Amino acid sequence: MQVRMIGATDVGRRRKSNQDSLYYDEAAGFGIVADGIGGRSGGEVASSMVVNGLRKSFLNSDRIRHEEIAPFLSSSIDRVNMEILERGRRDRDLTGMGTTLNCLMFVGESLHLAHVGDSRTYLYYKKHIFQLTLDHSVGNFIERGWLPRSAVLPGAKEGALVRAMGLGERVDVDIYEVPLKPGQIFLTCSDGLSGMLEDRKTAQIITENLDHLDSLPKVLIDAANAAGGRDNITVLISHVRG
Repeated sequence: MQVRMIGATDVGRRRKSNQDSLYYDEAAGFGIVADGIGGRSGGEVASSMVVNGLRKSFLNSDRIRHEEIAPFLSSSIDRVNMEILERGRRDRDLTGMGTTLNCLMFVGESLHLAHVGDSRTYLYYKKHIFQLTLDHSVGNFIERGWLPRSAVLPGAKEGALVRAMGLGERVDVDIYEVPLKPGQIFLTCSDGLSGMLEDRKTAQIITENLDHLDSLPKVLIDAANAAGGRDNITVLISHVRG
């Protein structure tokens, strides 16, 4: 399958700096969206570290067989996670930094997707949109019985992250494999988009711009900014062709 990839990132209307990081290589079928967390410049450093680390792992790898993709993603993410922790230990200003991650690998007839945190990947197909990833948030974990309320600190927000890179020496990654069909559009974004636009509105914007996919990331970013732009906004569109 051929996959067209188009992406863009924006600081938004409220933030002074952009702590999101974006990388994609259309020819290789590889893309990353990361949303940094942490005070001062920590989030920006963490998100750029995960992008640079995974990009190097991918570019330096030999041909990866289908059954090796999930172990490759897990081991690469574990290694970069330790690098983020070690950097935070060396630099007091970066202590506690972390980042979300959505890493996409298009191989053959499948998308392999590694996910940590609350950045999201959606599947848009025939005017319908589906959220593929689950936000690793306090609210979601309590709702599913994965986290007892007694374990949550008083005052913790439901949107606070339970999982992210840089939070601990082990990072629990969700890895998905999605079969590809011509016409699918995968939308990968930071919560600067998903937190500002309802899924129905996002699907409507995609539907209205199917003939102008090259400009779709900017159109979505403009819509999120028009809705308030409270956070950095990153969008990666992956369009599956025949």
